[in-house]
Amino acid sequence: MNSDPNATDKTPNEAQAEPPPSVFRVRTRLMAGVSIIAPLWITGFVLWKLFDWADGFSRPLVKPFAAFFGNPDWYYSGIGFAITIVILYGVGTVVTNVLGRRLWAEAREAIERLPLVRTIYSPVRQLMETMTSPTGAGFKKVVLFEYPRRGTWTLGFLAGDVPFTDDRPPAHSIFIPTAPNPTTGFMLLVQPEDIRHTDLTVEAAFQMIVSAGVAVPLALRLPASVSLSEQVVSADSIHLSQDHDAPMSGDASAAS
Repeated sequence: MNSDPNATDKTPNEAQAEPPPSVFRVRTRLMAGVSIIAPLWITGFVLWKLFDWADGFSRPLVKPFAAFFGNPDWYYSGIGFAITIVILYGVGTVVTNVLGRRLWAEAREAIERLPLVRTIYSPVRQLMETMTSPTGAGFKKVVLFEYPRRGTWTLGFLAGDVPFTDDRPPAHSIFIPTAPNPTTGFMLLVQPEDIRHTDLTVEAAFQMIVSAGVAVPLALRLPASVSLSEQVVSADSIHLSQDHDAPMSGDASAAS
């Protein structure tokens, strides 16, 4: 007889259906291996694709020189990648000086006057300048606000200010990236009193988004759903309602 009242006897079918401990150990170790290898493999795959793209971008520039020296098929992997890095560095050096910045501004204005090109070029340029700006001009603050309903918090990036027609503080344009692909998303205009600032860095927020919420930063803290000021206002409204109803109830008693 079982002396433990909380214990339950297992039927033979249940005992037979339960996998042995060795199966649990194998599954646990396999999942641990996947959790280690999969991120490394994905990271290496993405880096290799970026290297392959940069290498192929400048590879056509090598063929004329190779043909000039009598071997048009001569090529070593990595030469195009090095040339691409040199080109990017050279372009950046030119457009960051005074003369180059002025010439590029005129060329950019000419490009943005083209009817079809400007609809594609302008948004892409603004997004890339925002994300690669060394001064942190864009997406420098991570904020929280309740969306799409009260009690549901959304993580966003503070992008800019949008003024009102009166003297109120301006609203903020918030970029809401989608998970796990933060390169797409949507934009909302939110009033400043509805925004809660956080101590998160942009990198930590992007890591959380890319991981689909699995990698939660330690610095992330959700504010209370109802603030103290809202509780005080609610309490005051209750007292005012009671004070307003008391004479009416007294008058009704006197009338009866």
